[in-house]
Amino acid sequence: MIVGAGIGGLTAAVSLRQAGREVVVFEQMDALKEVGAGFTMNSNAVTAFRELGLDKAVEERGAELTRFVHHTRKGKVLAEWPTGQISRNVGAPIVGIGRPDVQRILSEALDGVEIRFEHTCTGVEQDTSGVTARFANGAEERGGVLVGADGSRSTVRGQYDQTERRYSGYTTWLASAEFTDFPPETHAQWYGRQTILGAHPIGGGRTYWYAGYTTDPGGSDADPRQAVLDLFGDWAEPLPSLLAATDVKHIARSDIYDLPRRESWGEGRVTLLGDAAHPMVPALGQGACQAIEDGVILGKM
Repeated sequence: MIVGAGIGGLTAAVSLRQAGREVVVFEQMDALKEVGAGFTMNSNAVTAFRELGLDKAVEERGAELTRFVHHTRKGKVLAEWPTGQISRNVGAPIVGIGRPDVQRILSEALDGVEIRFEHTCTGVEQDTSGVTARFANGAEERGGVLVGADGSRSTVRGQYDQTERRYSGYTTWLASAEFTDFPPETHAQWYGRQTILGAHPIGGGRTYWYAGYTTDPGGSDADPRQAVLDLFGDWAEPLPSLLAATDVKHIARSDIYDLPRRESWGEGRVTLLGDAAHPMVPALGQGACQAIEDGVILGKM
């Protein structure tokens, strides 16, 4: 049983199914909805997808990134990393891609795995012969092993680990836009006082961007696009144009939390993956990338 149909949960479902396991996924939403903007699928995650036979689909739908350029807020270049060389050294590309695209690639590869929607997990109990999961809709399900892939506020983790999440000190806005006036094959970041903004292509004529701002948690925006324009609207082009081209409905704001390192994130027949196990601050897409690694590794066990 896998609780959560995000990228990590779906990767685990595909990996376990390919290993011959019987898998059922439980998801709190009423359908697989295209949520999220994009991320940097680094070589470690592309290598993991290669083990599932899905790496070519990622390369076809995304945009390869071969350089990472760092700027001041006004556009002065501070440094450039030749990430294409890194990709050649490790034998796998770095790809900018939309989260919905990765979700579609995984859902197309599920090979008969059942997803039971509108199942919000409320508790887990295990014994020597199996695991019982309880859900808010009154259902109880029984399986041999349970994987909690239910995000950084994981209900499954809360059954075994009461470690408090730590606020990072900053909030982020994430979005993608139909925008082609961005340097191809380039991941770029711009830095200001208590602020950072990064962007890269994700294929299909779209550009993904993320913005961070040091502030107290719990803030909200009446108009998210105006909020980011107030902070970044006078930065170097093409940033103001990219922000202005973004549909305000697609801009998501979230405070960033992580967890300190722990010695384990499982007990008995229950384990965790991705943000449920090790939520981390955004860094080169590794939250999603390591959730993918987790899912592939589970299929080998």
